[in-house]
Amino acid sequence: MDTDVSQIPGAQLQDEGWIRRFTAFGRRLNEAAELYSELGFEVRLEPVDLYQEETMGAESCIDCFVIMQARTIYTRPKVKDS
Repeated sequence: MDTDVSQIPGAQLQDEGWIRRFTAFGRRLNEAAELYSELGFEVRLEPVDLYQEETMGAESCIDCFVIMQARTIYTRPKVKDS
């Protein structure tokens, strides 16, 4: 599972075959990432895109904290070796 923070734009990730699933943080993030991996997907965690609809207008300190801690989960099918 790739957990490095790379800040690659979502459009570029989609061009590479990644599918944006959802944004989460804390225990739910870890559970979802582990589940996708167990289901046979490659999993990539990316910082929250501040220009996504779900984060537009987030102005309070709580929103800032959540945005800084949250990651967006991207998956793609694992490539099988021949």
